[in-house]
Amino acid sequence: MVVKKIPIRIMKRELLQFFSIMLLVAIATMTYTLFAVSMQDIDYNYEVFKDKYNQEDGNFITAKEVDIKLLQEKFKINVEQRLFTDVQNDHFTLRVFSVPKEINKPYIEKGRMPSKGEILIDPAFYKKHKLKIGSVLPIGGENFKVSGIAYLPDYIYIYIIKNDQDLLPDPEHFGFAIMNEDEMRRLFNIFPVHYYCFKGKVENIDKFKEFLNSNWELLKFVQRDQNPRIMYTEIKVKSAKNMTLPLSLFIILVSSFILFIVMRRVINSMHAEIGTIYSMGYAQKDVLKVFMKFPLYIWLFGSVFGVLLGIVEAAPFARFYRSYFTLPKIESILPWQHVFAAMLLPAIFIFLSGYLAIKNFFKLTIVQMLHGVDEIKFGKLPSIKFFDRFEFKIRIMLKYGWRHVGRELILAIGIIFSTILMMYGMTAKDSIVTAIERTYERNFKYNYLYSLNSVSAHPEIKLKDTSEPYNLLSFDIVGTKLSITIYGIKSNSDMIKLYDEKGREISVSSELIITKPLASKLGIGDGDKIKLKNKFTGEEYTLKVKKVANLPVGNNGYMELESFNRIFGYRSGEYVGIFSKGKLEIPPSMIFESYTKSELVNTIKSSAGDLSKSIGAMALIAAILALLIVYVLSTLTLNENKKNIGILKMLGYREGSIFKMILGFNYISFFVGFAAGIPLSKFTMDGLMSTATKDIDFAMSLDLSVNSSLSTFAILLLVFLISRFLARQKIAKVMPVEILRQQVD
Repeated sequence: MVVKKIPIRIMKRELLQFFSIMLLVAIATMTYTLFAVSMQDIDYNYEVFKDKYNQEDGNFITAKEVDIKLLQEKFKINVEQRLFTDVQNDHFTLRVFSVPKEINKPYIEKGRMPSKGEILIDPAFYKKHKLKIGSVLPIGGENFKVSGIAYLPDYIYIYIIKNDQDLLPDPEHFGFAIMNEDEMRRLFNIFPVHYYCFKGKVENIDKFKEFLNSNWELLKFVQRDQNPRIMYTEIKVKSAKNMTLPLSLFIILVSSFILFIVMRRVINSMHAEIGTIYSMGYAQKDVLKVFMKFPLYIWLFGSVFGVLLGIVEAAPFARFYRSYFTLPKIESILPWQHVFAAMLLPAIFIFLSGYLAIKNFFKLTIVQMLHGVDEIKFGKLPSIKFFDRFEFKIRIMLKYGWRHVGRELILAIGIIFSTILMMYGMTAKDSIVTAIERTYERNFKYNYLYSLNSVSAHPEIKLKDTSEPYNLLSFDIVGTKLSITIYGIKSNSDMIKLYDEKGREISVSSELIITKPLASKLGIGDGDKIKLKNKFTGEEYTLKVKKVANLPVGNNGYMELESFNRIFGYRSGEYVGIFSKGKLEIPPSMIFESYTKSELVNTIKSSAGDLSKSIGAMALIAAILALLIVYVLSTLTLNENKKNIGILKMLGYREGSIFKMILGFNYISFFVGFAAGIPLSKFTMDGLMSTATKDIDFAMSLDLSVNSSLSTFAILLLVFLISRFLARQKIAKVMPVEILRQQVD
């Protein structure tokens, strides 16, 4: 049957147009396959890792050594002590732990368990410092050989951050090592605090904490679902999985809509041939079979190519993600259900759009088919009197835009989507930069922070003029899953400066000041009250919020130190930590933990550099999407209007003027799309961040700078102009002579 050759002939003739649609389908299937396969791989290996190597249900730190046997018998849980200490080097800090025996057991990817004079190293630090098995590292004045690479399933190693306040890991400046317990005791005589992991369900967690606090002076208590080093990993994997389907579906829907438009144009351009064939006696199903080959070819080539590309890219992508979270690959899997879903999802939308495009054509009579319904209306642009007040060229441009309002809408939606995608990366980067500038440079003036292992007046420590004491307590916020850490600081503190939304400094008093992200999560503001429950003692308090501080990060609160001590039951002058602008000589036996602000700032800045690579990848995907959508829609309109273009050329209009008349409305759609994309980006990102962090003790507001908005606009405009340039080449190829010949025919 001759008609069978129609699809291939038309696709060859409009190769770039159909290739662009195939590419859109390929991007959609590749996106789904890439995320679904890699995330399933990571998720599966993580589940195996935490089950097989016995991930903790929580950990706690006490000032005194705990009676483990008593604790296990009373609360029916498994408890294990682990020694740890931080070893400072000129260029990095190495946190050394004893080898766990039952809880959080190490998975050794390379090498073997350490013997005397040996250590295991975390893989990120190992890679960053280009170490090898047998490399030597100085620890505690002795040299230790690296015996291998180890992953640990507990809180600190899945997401290797030095302090709870850190945003991102920094393997260049921080890593961990594991050595045998007897060597640790020999090497480090003093362990100022006692660290324990536990496994098992505690029925009454408040009684458990109260028992620990009353017997051994509890300094820190972290349950598994409140541990950022564990939960960040799970949340990020979950977020990536949740984004897979909407992102892929959106691209598939856009592809299907464009295909629907293209199919209608193809049918309209061949109305005479189809009507003739139909009148010759071909059955409807024969014609349908022929034209359904368009979606079949597009789906087949686009999906197969996209799935193959997604599978190939999934392995390095999963490897990158695992290295980012320091997760091991224990088993190899290929989730076939996601591969089939990636193939079938676009088929549903593409075949449906193709079928709908053809279906309406069969409702026409043979005479209407031969004449072509749309062709009859072709020369008559919609009449809207409002447009008649403009000059001829603008009037034609507006009428063309109004006539193809559906296409203009999909173009605007494509620009909105590209803007959101590009802004996502920009927003994340801006937020981190803002966190550095505002939180650690503008608000926090100290250079050193020391946490002591007890709360007292500490007469043995002589505070200098450049240092200030602070006290702190952690509370659960009643009625939510959130927590808050409240700091008691000096009323006229030189170390902590708090500002409101308008940049005015907030005076610290007996009333509570909370951070902006926490206030947003709770939906409260100045003058509202919150009910708190002490994490250690279970005592409840109701406090009034005096002000919301414009701090972009943290679930924190601040109040005056003496008021803090009075309200929460401490004696006057007691404190648990020190802010200082200079380094202090404090006995190591008194320090729980310490860090410098420069460490934190360097960590975040180096991580921001890695983030730039992700932003680049997102910008590239957004740019390709924008280019394909604008190009396909533009060429479609030009192909439909060849006759009009020829007539306008014969009337003496230049190519530039003709292009503006027929596709000038695209500029309006582009600017509308970008303008709508900016607030929608902010709204979408805030929603994602709020959802992702609603149940954990972390908050970060997302801020978008003018520079990022301008950069996004410049990239999208460049892509838009390139696609316009490519489409414009088609006008030059339209010859008035051919149009005249067609008219004669």
